[in-house]
Amino acid sequence: MSTWQRLLLGYLIITLVVLISDRSRFFAGILGTAPINVPIILWILWGRTGGDHADLAGVSRAMLTGIISTTAFIAMCWLGFSRRWSFGQIVAAGYGVWAVIVFGPTLLTRLLARL
Repeated sequence: MSTWQRLLLGYLIITLVVLISDRSRFFAGILGTAPINVPIILWILWGRTGGDHADLAGVSRAMLTGIISTTAFIAMCWLGFSRRWSFGQIVAAGYGVWAVIVFGPTLLTRLLARL
């Protein structure tokens, strides 16, 4: 299957999730955090790398950092909504926490290496 076909299938799956989640806020929350993108991304990369397990293991490991940072993003959104911040403030704070977790360790390591 070509990359375009995989991308189209992924788009269709995400569209179905959005349509289903319109009926229930609970399902919207669950499906919004479900590992829907993970298998799509791994499937696309599997085809592009010729099934290189080492490359996909590296991507999978990086996804763990993504899960942790996304959890922190969601927690910050929950905090912001519970404190009645504006939507812009909530998203900015969420992405700020996300960026600190994703990029902070690398930036800190580079900074300490220069000292």
